[in-house]
Amino acid sequence: MVFTQSHWRRILLQFARKPRALGDVARELDMDLKQLHHFVTRLHRLGLVQVIEERKRAGRGIKLYQCTGESYFIPSMTAPAPFSRGLAKELRGAIERDAAASIEGMVFSLDPQGRVCGTHVEKANARTSPMDSWRILKLSAAQATQLKKELADVLDRFQGMADERGHVYLVHAGMARRLEHVGAIDNPPRAKAADTTA
Repeated sequence: MVFTQSHWRRILLQFARKPRALGDVARELDMDLKQLHHFVTRLHRLGLVQVIEERKRAGRGIKLYQCTGESYFIPSMTAPAPFSRGLAKELRGAIERDAAASIEGMVFSLDPQGRVCGTHVEKANARTSPMDSWRILKLSAAQATQLKKELADVLDRFQGMADERGHVYLVHAGMARRLEHVGAIDNPPRAKAADTTA
């Protein structure tokens, strides 16, 4: 399904606001024109984009495509898989691949606050190791909302920092309630009240 795959969604919605030529979109997405043509042909057959105009020129004319809607609501129950499942699977595979190439092992110890922490031991001359950081936190509803906002703000800030010489990274930040939690949490232990008995 188109909407459960991020690259399909991204391509489709390039045509949402106005009619656009494939060449313009291919340059914007840094995508091969033939590959984009293949995707848009499929979207056209599905009735999600339509040809609005064809501009004549020497040789083949230029078609302008536009979405048949400005936005699309897809109920979760009708999707064959969660919208992010493909990216989550790709990310897990990429982390495992990079970890195997760059990480010798892990050292576990207690930090100064008495929390268990794990530190990667990188192989000699390894490239930067992947980030795979987890926390089990006990938070109020207000704290959880604040954390969600701050994580989104960080991602938004870096999204505006594209570097032409950089590499492409798949980044994910997520959080959800753990309904059947058993065991320790990763918050700092509470300071014990001072003993005032004489």
